[in-house]
Amino acid sequence: MPVLPAKHTFSPRADDDGWRCLVMRYWPRGVAKRQVDFNWPDLAPSAESIAAYLHGAMPWRAFAARYRAEMKGQRSFLRLLRHLDRGGQRLTLLCACADASVCHRGLLAELIARAD
Repeated sequence: MPVLPAKHTFSPRADDDGWRCLVMRYWPRGVAKRQVDFNWPDLAPSAESIAAYLHGAMPWRAFAARYRAEMKGQRSFLRLLRHLDRGGQRLTLLCACADASVCHRGLLAELIARAD
């Protein structure tokens, strides 16, 4: 399993972050561009999925399944991130979700770990 620490977008940059990858559909207000090395909105859930989950129309399990299905179209990005990890480059996934246990960045870390 690759080391892909996940942080909140407002977490300050740390020396051991490696490349900080923003994986949100929209740029978060108040986050300086210097806090992020890469912005990959295509690795975020679709706007429809986000809205359905946040408004309670979709439970976490359904959201997670839908996100995994959406990411099947992003295999090249997932492989690239996996390749960087195998090369020893540390990655930090950034998102604005307050609760990391119900955030797509954990799902994304799993998908990257399994990318071939």
